[in-house]
Amino acid sequence: MDAAAVAEVFAPVTSVRTRRMFGGLGVYAGEAMFALAFDGEIFLKTTEATRPEFAAAGSEPFRYSARSRDRELSYWRLPAAAFDDEEVLRRFTGLALAAAREAALGKRGRPLRRPSPR
Repeated sequence: MDAAAVAEVFAPVTSVRTRRMFGGLGVYAGEAMFALAFDGEIFLKTTEATRPEFAAAGSEPFRYSARSRDRELSYWRLPAAAFDDEEVLRRFTGLALAAAREAALGKRGRPLRRPSPR
């Protein structure tokens, strides 16, 4: 999925910009990366609290293999219903934007790590 197709998906809800990363696209609204597009799919940022709602909608997490281990990110597939129903798209995009903002706040509030003394 290219940048224009991603922008078209989210057009009814918010304007987005994309940035190439790890073989896919990071999807941003403002400064918040709330989604990623990879291998023709769109995945939205989640939190522990919102994952059950994504699971109930038939979504699955973004998984990849690295160093011969399967890994899972906090991004879950955009539910299929969101492509046909603007309210579903609005709901899940809103959850993802809130998750991205929450993550950004957490990073800013984290103290800087000091090098360990040797």
